[in-house]
Amino acid sequence: MKPTRERPPKKRMCYCDSLSAEWKAQQGYADGCCGVCERCGKPGHTQHFPGPVPYTGAWCDRCVKIVACTWIFRNPVVRLVLAILILFLALRLF
Repeated sequence: MKPTRERPPKKRMCYCDSLSAEWKAQQGYADGCCGVCERCGKPGHTQHFPGPVPYTGAWCDRCVKIVACTWIFRNPVVRLVLAILILFLALRLF
């Protein structure tokens, strides 16, 4: 018999434990969720923004990963710096 390795549940810093089941049902939240994703509308979790901005919102697991990876690219200064770097590299290579 092979030993089974079960993953421990992912530790989220969300409001699932602090909200009553009655209140979540009244708000229409799905079982095991404490919010509705702001990006796609699927059941999610209310938690801190995955970047350095002091913002609390609700995201599903998929969207929180996307937001965590792409939040920096929303800043126009970062986009400008990246464009300059790409232009510089393109000119050096050709």
